[in-house]
Amino acid sequence: MCSVQDEDGDIAVPRSAISADRVCMKCKDTKAVVVTRVNDALCRDCFIVYVVHKFRATIGKSHLIRDGEEILLAFSGGPCSSALLHLVQEGLSQRAHKRLRFKPSLVHIDEMGVLDLPSEEREKTNAAILDVLRGTGYPCYISSLEQALDLPDGSGEQKVGHCRPPCWNIDNGEGLENYNRAKHDKRLADVFKSIKSTTAKENYVRNLRNQLLTAIARRHSYSKVMLANTSTRLAIRILSDIGQGRGGQVSVDTCFADERHGDIMFVRPIREVTSKEVAMYNSLYRVEPVFVPTLTTQASRGASIDHLTECFVTGLQAEFPSTVSNITRTAGKLDSVVRTGTEDFCVLCQSPLDTNVGEASALRAVEFSDMLSKRGCDPGSTTSGCCGEGDGSCQSSKVNSLHNTDVIKALCYGCRLTVKDMTDVSQLPSHVTQEAASRISRLRMKEDIQDFLIDGDS
Repeated sequence: MCSVQDEDGDIAVPRSAISADRVCMKCKDTKAVVVTRVNDALCRDCFIVYVVHKFRATIGKSHLIRDGEEILLAFSGGPCSSALLHLVQEGLSQRAHKRLRFKPSLVHIDEMGVLDLPSEEREKTNAAILDVLRGTGYPCYISSLEQALDLPDGSGEQKVGHCRPPCWNIDNGEGLENYNRAKHDKRLADVFKSIKSTTAKENYVRNLRNQLLTAIARRHSYSKVMLANTSTRLAIRILSDIGQGRGGQVSVDTCFADERHGDIMFVRPIREVTSKEVAMYNSLYRVEPVFVPTLTTQASRGASIDHLTECFVTGLQAEFPSTVSNITRTAGKLDSVVRTGTEDFCVLCQSPLDTNVGEASALRAVEFSDMLSKRGCDPGSTTSGCCGEGDGSCQSSKVNSLHNTDVIKALCYGCRLTVKDMTDVSQLPSHVTQEAASRISRLRMKEDIQDFLIDGDS
């Protein structure tokens, strides 16, 4: 089973060719209940062994999770995170053949603040999720996406007295009651109202979520965060990233271990399991996910690039079962880019910067076009507005404030597209603008003393 691979060139399987009376291809004596991969029929027990093996083999092959290590598991309440939680519970139970050795804790990030939902519906959904978390007996935390706006610096570390706590421990009397009484920051809703496209909104939500998970993990001394990304979701992310100019991030976005956040590692233990297999696993074990609406719930096919890509990949996967595996295996051959300095990463998504290109590149052509299209200010100015007459009376560049062009210099190409959809960069999280401002200050200081520096090549 370790060498199970989908065929590279499979053809569409007619539905009429799939019989309901087939016998399990593994044990040969039990009626099959599910067809996996191209046309492989498995019974209930063999299918569960098949999924559990994928999960455990993915963890085992990495050799990254140590015995007794405390792991933070991100639980959204959806089908994938519910399946991952159940796999962990089964792996830690007394009846498991080989018990898992790590110690899980759970965290839920409430992202419904970006939707125009009644507070009662939001609280009801959170109550259902917390019921699931409490039932596990593991340490549990809950936070909201609004908290990501108040992280004080680029490292994401929480400083007592500077902002609100990023999460509530529901095991220490800080549960749903205190969480519901907290004043939800309206700035998040205002930011999303100012962003034009749904694609930019989805990217912004993803970045805020990752930053908040990183901050919570640091605050409670976790070094790894488990994400419930299936192979289907990763295949969608690969094509979506390429379509949005994030091709250089494909490797870190889809590999097992995402180390772009420095001391916090994101791991994806069910990256070899498809969404179809997750749905069947939940059905066989009667795992009941909690429905949590998103930005594209009941949206049209072309509502966003992610949503359109999802429709394309899942539609193709239904006819050609090797679609997802071929996409993920191809992307798996790409090398991940690591940081080489303190300022070579994007302040928003923490990915390596991909904007250090030559003057004859397509990026420079786009930037030049944007500069020419601006009106009312000197094209060479780095400010977002001009108050002078071209005679030196402009004071905009002398004000110690952060402007769009300052932030854009500290962003990767994909995040630049997201920020361009915003009307004001001050709506970005405080730690993002602070890091961008620090870089600009260091750059200006370096320019001021450039004549006094010794060239390292001389």
